[in-house]
Amino acid sequence: MSDILGLGDIFLIVRNGSTICEVKSEHGLPFRIREQWATIGDDTRPWHIHINLEEIIVARFVKEVGSNGRFSYSIRFCDSKDNICLKAYFARMYDSNGTAINERLEIYENLFSKYGSKDVIALSAAS
Repeated sequence: MSDILGLGDIFLIVRNGSTICEVKSEHGLPFRIREQWATIGDDTRPWHIHINLEEIIVARFVKEVGSNGRFSYSIRFCDSKDNICLKAYFARMYDSNGTAINERLEIYENLFSKYGSKDVIALSAAS
């Protein structure tokens, strides 16, 4: 998570049933872990996110084609029922002409490579 938060143009998406919250990540956003809880942001900001690390068991690197024919890129953190609890969506991957921005693609690919070039990464509370 700390690698993701250091990047620009990332949307953090929290989904719970019929409710979706989308937040644009900021540079220098605090990230801390206390016991089983990770917190993105803090009480000095207009928002923050708490994540129960005992519930998140897998991270998925997802690259998929949208209805516009462009690829979208995300890292999804899922629970034991494969529900997406938190998604880090990589925004601004294309310029105004619809051409992929190589620097942005490299950021995603470098993270993918750093974590073993695996689409699915098993996590545990100790991770």
